[in-house]
Amino acid sequence: MPQPGLDLEYNASAVFGMAADRSRKGFGLAPLAAGVQVSARGPADVAVTGLDAWAVRADTDAPSLLVIAVRTGAGETGYGETLAGPDPSTMVAEALNCSSDLVGVDALASVAARDRLGAVSPGIRAAVDMALLDIRGKVAGAPVYDLLAGRTRDKARAMAVLGGNTEAELLEQLAAARGEGFRAFSVPILLPDDRPTRGRAFFAETEELLEGLRQVGADDLVLDCGGLTTAAEAAGLAGRLETFHLMWMDEPTGRIGDEALPKIASETVMPLGWGRMLVSSGRFQDLLRLQVIDVLRPDIGLHGIASVRELAALAEAYYTAVAPYHRGGPIGTAASLQVAASIPNFVVQEVRFTLSERERTMHEAMTHGSLPGVVDGFFALPDGPGLGLEVDEDALREYAV
Repeated sequence: MPQPGLDLEYNASAVFGMAADRSRKGFGLAPLAAGVQVSARGPADVAVTGLDAWAVRADTDAPSLLVIAVRTGAGETGYGETLAGPDPSTMVAEALNCSSDLVGVDALASVAARDRLGAVSPGIRAAVDMALLDIRGKVAGAPVYDLLAGRTRDKARAMAVLGGNTEAELLEQLAAARGEGFRAFSVPILLPDDRPTRGRAFFAETEELLEGLRQVGADDLVLDCGGLTTAAEAAGLAGRLETFHLMWMDEPTGRIGDEALPKIASETVMPLGWGRMLVSSGRFQDLLRLQVIDVLRPDIGLHGIASVRELAALAEAYYTAVAPYHRGGPIGTAASLQVAASIPNFVVQEVRFTLSERERTMHEAMTHGSLPGVVDGFFALPDGPGLGLEVDEDALREYAV
């Protein structure tokens, strides 16, 4: 046990034995046990020296990504990613302003360093978390998941998030995604514009759409309601599609009261996924305590690796599966796979699927194609140090908004 008065903001590189200079004496568990006070400031070789940020986008139809680079005196740079939102320049400026909070801090003390950030956007905090863990892995020469209690699996199931406004567009994307190895698919719900009140005809059309996708090779399907259907519509759809055996219905309603959630869940055996719009960990606990969801959906771009793992541990206590939400780029995908590899209740990892050649080219250029591909429905786990990516900053500058 630490002695009274011991500064618990210790040098994380010493505790984990991962510092580049492994011959340094006087740091480690022994001095902690003896009550030796260890500085929260990192040694020069692993201290944060600065932060850079870029908002990148391939074309006007693609989401803008905010990529953050955290640099250290050891020469190692860690990378993180989140969505840049509708005002990318403001997000970049906010990210760059965080540099003063981090400079001089031990980069290997990732949680303590992340918590030094002031009142910043959750996405920026999440991206910094990814970047700091990327640094820890690179210094240790190991994937992040090996630093997070090790692997729970050797591969991670993959799901392509299809986009489109018509059945023809969805069919085209599904065929292309199957050709690239995907076997599970998230399908957006198609809402009729001409009927403000949607009932049985809408339910039948949705079932016909899903049946058509399954007939051409969609082994497993998630119906993504995106919070756009009402509670009554969600309950009606769930009842209609019970025998269709979806993987789950995602975000079946928007923000509704705790009283309505149990009602929807109790009226159907349809598995429900929820949580991608939530930021507060307390709200996740409310959902789990009410036992109204089957798949927890924390957004990797809002929570980062460390917090998603904490939420997964919370979900495990309620026998709830976890499928991290992710609609961004390859750095976020790599971060999600570190989570997938290190939690026991992981079910599937979604990724944005696009037919845009420019967006595909940008993702390839950002990481030199170092992100694992999908084979027979599964991602291989990244096996390189950190997030396992080779990030090209020239490409980030080329595609900067």
